[in-house]
Amino acid sequence: MDVIIVAKTHMSNSACVGGILVSGRFVRLLDSNGHNQSLDTELNIGDVCSITFTERPKKKPPHIEDILVSTIVFKYSVPSIDKMIEFLKKNIKITIWSGNTDVLFDGKLQWTNSGSGYISESGEMPDSSVGFWIPDKDLTQRDYQGKVKYSYPIRWRNIPFVGFQSPVDIIPAGTLVRVSLARWWSPNEDEKRCYLQLSGWYGLHL
Repeated sequence: MDVIIVAKTHMSNSACVGGILVSGRFVRLLDSNGHNQSLDTELNIGDVCSITFTERPKKKPPHIEDILVSTIVFKYSVPSIDKMIEFLKKNIKITIWSGNTDVLFDGKLQWTNSGSGYISESGEMPDSSVGFWIPDKDLTQRDYQGKVKYSYPIRWRNIPFVGFQSPVDIIPAGTLVRVSLARWWSPNEDEKRCYLQLSGWYGLHL
């Protein structure tokens, strides 16, 4: 089956690679052993590949996108990111959230006092762990202890950036971005949470 790569993010010492199948399904391309791709993976945003895969057993929502890829055959790269999004909208009919941060993951995010969005085990569970978003306000870069975050100007909300792109000072309102939920994690031995993160942007104003 063909897949188009739409995201590539840092995850510890590996790369988390996200794509969309021709069926319109979001997928996360793990290797056949259930591991993320290596940091030096040749998969890049805009690549179209033919893959064979099986479902990852015992998936824990909201990370329902995980697949175990046994073969990857590169076919071609789309000529530009704009063309990629145009293709996805026209042929696959992707869903795009639009507005403020309250629309993300169907309004099921909770927020810490420091502005971090998350899903908790005891809270409502979204239908997926990835999605596209068009923010209605500029997202401004804020560096914190060596980590890049983007701040939404209302209600003090900050989203860590985990993509491979070079950070920009401002992601303008109207830019298509991809957001995701990190793997389950338990800070300070509290309940496990999946934290909101920014995977990247596509430079396309809709």
